[in-house]
Amino acid sequence: MTATADAPVQAPATISRLAVPELDELRSPGVRGFFNRQLRDEGLTSNWFRALSLNEGDLERLNAYLLPLLGTDGRGGLSAREREVIATVVSGENRCAYCHTNHANKLGKVAGDWSFGQRVAIDHHQVAELTERERALADLAVAVNSDPQSIRDSDIVRLRDLGLDDHEILEGISIAAFIGATNRIGIALSVPPNPEYTGIPAGRGHTTA
Repeated sequence: MTATADAPVQAPATISRLAVPELDELRSPGVRGFFNRQLRDEGLTSNWFRALSLNEGDLERLNAYLLPLLGTDGRGGLSAREREVIATVVSGENRCAYCHTNHANKLGKVAGDWSFGQRVAIDHHQVAELTERERALADLAVAVNSDPQSIRDSDIVRLRDLGLDDHEILEGISIAAFIGATNRIGIALSVPPNPEYTGIPAGRGHTTA
């Protein structure tokens, strides 16, 4: 039987320091639908989103902003690979176990090379395959995350010279800033990566719904 948000699925106690509702306890149709789509499309429910489902209204509002920012609405602007480079670099800098593993895995899939995402997460300066645009966006992401006061007009000029318009630059800044916030939530709640993102077979280590 396929698990859905309308059927009881046990939430493992290990995915958050706080209470985690079971899927059949969720009241918001939007949140239930979100997890149903995850189960249908990915065969899992994300530990990070499950941890945040304790406050359903906050999760619904967060998804309305975060998911389109990461390109799930098919918008133009930055490419999927560029968005994941930013998210991976920031998550690696912040040492968020869940976000680092999740975004490095997604970047590897987008790039068609699992090791690419892992290497970008460790140190993007050592990844020769990054384009100049990606390298500039990664550098900007590090600055936004760690020292936004260090950003100068010359950094923006560099991005424009590489073909990014102001809408894309703002997207890059927003992704870096918002992923930094998600990292801090994940770290504070001690959310572990889903085994599917790490290559660990399901049923070993941390379990997931």
